[in-house]
Amino acid sequence: MPRTHGDSFIHVSEIDVVVESDTDIIELQPPSIGPVEEAIGKHIAGLVDDGSCLQLGIGGIPDAVLLFLHEKNDLGIHTEMFSEGVVDLYDEGVITNARKNLHRDKMVANFLMGTRRLYDFVDDNPAVNMFPVSYVNDPYVIGENDNVVAINSAIEVDLMGQVVADSIGPVQFTGIGGQVDFVRGAARSKGGKSIIALPATARHGEVSRIVAKIADGAAITTMRADVDYVVTEFGVAKLKGRTLRERAFALLDIADPRFRDEIVEQLKALKGETWLRRREPALRKG
Repeated sequence: MPRTHGDSFIHVSEIDVVVESDTDIIELQPPSIGPVEEAIGKHIAGLVDDGSCLQLGIGGIPDAVLLFLHEKNDLGIHTEMFSEGVVDLYDEGVITNARKNLHRDKMVANFLMGTRRLYDFVDDNPAVNMFPVSYVNDPYVIGENDNVVAINSAIEVDLMGQVVADSIGPVQFTGIGGQVDFVRGAARSKGGKSIIALPATARHGEVSRIVAKIADGAAITTMRADVDYVVTEFGVAKLKGRTLRERAFALLDIADPRFRDEIVEQLKALKGETWLRRREPALRKG
């Protein structure tokens, strides 16, 4: 097990029993990154400025984002977790943490998942500080850093901007995690941005993840009032400060073109013909 710095030490007097083990630490191999993840990663990288403080999740999309950050300068890390790609950017001098207000020159995280290379990197490394989730995910703590860019994923997003990230219909798929914490923390950050990133389709392109209405029984993870940016492989939709009509148009523009007409028809059934009339020809043309 790596020995980490930060608030991760226990005094020997607090331990009742020690059981030694020589079992290898569990490794998580890097996910495969395809054209969809690369396109999303490139769009998100365009929203990351020099000196930004990043929160990254796990999976192909966060790793793809890191592929397009090699030309950035002085990035920082304050995140629930990070994996392999962060090591490359640190070794290149892209991640320096030099512009952070809180824990300057340090990466801050709550847990780590990756290969032995990641665990060897953090082992006794004073540049990586581990803290409890009650601290790392506190929106007030997150907001202390300027230019926070929080990147999280979703299962589906409706045309109002409501985000479903932990259930498929009524079936619980995963935990909520720190998505809402970091979305709200980024909102508190001076110059902060929060990004919900997802492929435009699921089931090998059979269904759209941008929907007129969320699935029956699905739980809303992040409320529409909190959502800032939504990104798919087809582009970037800026939602914060926009009306419901403007949000619908922006999200339709980043839906898979094969589903846009279908989504428009569903929206008509929900809102009525006149609600879409002014923009419908442009939508169909797009």
